[in-house]
Amino acid sequence: TTLAIAASITALSISASAHADTTIGAAWAVRTNSDLNCAVGGACERASKSSGKIYEAYNFSVTPYNGFSITQSVEGMLYRIGDTKASFNTKSGVKNGNGRSSGAGIFYKVDLGTDEFGVVARIGSNFSRGSVDYVGGGSDSDKSWFAPAGGLGVRYNLNKNWTLTADWDRLPTKYNSTASKSKNDMYSLGVAYKF
Repeated sequence: TTLAIAASITALSISASAHADTTIGAAWAVRTNSDLNCAVGGACERASKSSGKIYEAYNFSVTPYNGFSITQSVEGMLYRIGDTKASFNTKSGVKNGNGRSSGAGIFYKVDLGTDEFGVVARIGSNFSRGSVDYVGGGSDSDKSWFAPAGGLGVRYNLNKNWTLTADWDRLPTKYNSTASKSKNDMYSLGVAYKF
C-alpha cells in the first residue's frame, strides 16, 4: 500500500509539473465516520483509522469578485477508507465484520478567497471498491460506480506554492454485494503544492 501511494504521488508530480495552474496535494484523515449499523453485542467502531487521500487539480478559470477571486478547477482524487468495525447485511442475515474501501473520484471544484485564505466546495462522483471480513469467517466485496460525492474545505497559503488544507469529503461505498451504499465522511488535514 505504501509503495502504491508513493508511486501515485510520483505520477501526480510528473503530470502536474508539466502544466501550469496545477496543484497536487495529500491529506491524512483525523477522523472518518460511516453510517453503518452496529448490532447489539457486536464490535462497533464506525470511526475508521488509516484513511487519507491524494489529488491533483487543474485550474481552468479565475474570476475577480469584490476583492476576492473565484477559481474553478477539475480535481481527480485517489483515497482510502481504513478499517471499520460494524454490522453488515448479508443474504444469510446480519453479520459483524471489518470493512474497508478505496476508490477514485472526479470533481468540479470552486475556490472563493484571496491569495492567502479561501473556502472550497467540490461536487462530483466516485468509483469505489469495498470489502468486508466477517468475524465468523468468510469475506465479501463489491464495487460502486458513479456514486454522488462531494465536500467542503478551507485553505491557508503559506506562500505562492505551499498551502495547508482542512477538508470534509463524503465518499460513498458498498462493502458487500447485498448491502446498500454507505456514507463515509472523511475529515482531513493536509498540504498542497501549486506549480
